[in-house]
Amino acid sequence: MKIFAPGELIITFDDSITNDLEDDNENEALEQLLTRNIKGQVTGISFPERLIMISNHQIYADWIYVWFLAYLSKAHGALKIMLKHSLSQGMKFFEFIFLKRKLEHDKDNIINNLETARKRGRPLWLVLFPEGTVISDDTRQKSKEFAAKLHMDDYKFTLLPRTTGLMLCKETLGDSVEWLYDLTVGYPGIEAGQNPEDVMTMKRIYCEGNGPHQIHIHMRRYRLDKLPTDTENFTRWLLDRWTEKDMRLIYFNEHGKFPEESDLENDRIYNGRTIKVPIQLHNTLKECYGYLLYLLIYIPIIYAILHIMRFAYTTIAQSL
Repeated sequence: MKIFAPGELIITFDDSITNDLEDDNENEALEQLLTRNIKGQVTGISFPERLIMISNHQIYADWIYVWFLAYLSKAHGALKIMLKHSLSQGMKFFEFIFLKRKLEHDKDNIINNLETARKRGRPLWLVLFPEGTVISDDTRQKSKEFAAKLHMDDYKFTLLPRTTGLMLCKETLGDSVEWLYDLTVGYPGIEAGQNPEDVMTMKRIYCEGNGPHQIHIHMRRYRLDKLPTDTENFTRWLLDRWTEKDMRLIYFNEHGKFPEESDLENDRIYNGRTIKVPIQLHNTLKECYGYLLYLLIYIPIIYAILHIMRFAYTTIAQSL
């Protein structure tokens, strides 16, 4: 990653990340969660072994930066991400959950996968993007139509989230998972009205080596047993989180960072503390594994090309 698209994570921690630690000093409480090398660089972050993580979806490379976040906690092998089905050819051995976008097709797959994970009792990072996809002209229009049905304004930097998948995951995992982590991801250089994926394309990041040099992440968490259990209130809760998320991104667009002090109206974006984490792996063997991981993104494309070539060859051979 640091060869193809070097950069660093800029992580802003909300107070909720440390509110269960026995230390009145917020900075010292956060340090309990961090591992540093002799240079003072952060090389590790402590997370629970089992968690659900949700995030806004800016670009297709979002999940790779979440993978690195898990890597910092030595939990990258426990990562289980919900992705669209078209990516399944290149990533089947990761045991990710691939969705066809309609609950009637996905429900059994989700339940069976998560029930297996629950019974195993192993570390689990379940990552969801409730928006379902990245922002495009088409998805922006659908988000506007969805917002109109809910009698609310559409967002500026996010799409309206869908509740059903997250609620199903929460119910299926039950008390085997204690925390839900909520990430807001922002990339410098994205202007209002631009589609982030049009600016930060896979080609630009991995072929041209021109990816984001800083990936900003705002992080807060919630106890799952404190969240609403009925659909109506849970939907409202998730929409409230996305309203806050959009406000953070508006602030980010204006200031180039997420807020560290609650300086917006109604204290809706919360305060926090920010750290910098260089994107680097710990040794050569793991780096090779990491590069392979990033290249796997292109396997569906390679698979499609080989399939077309095979079809063309067969067609030509039969015509001779």
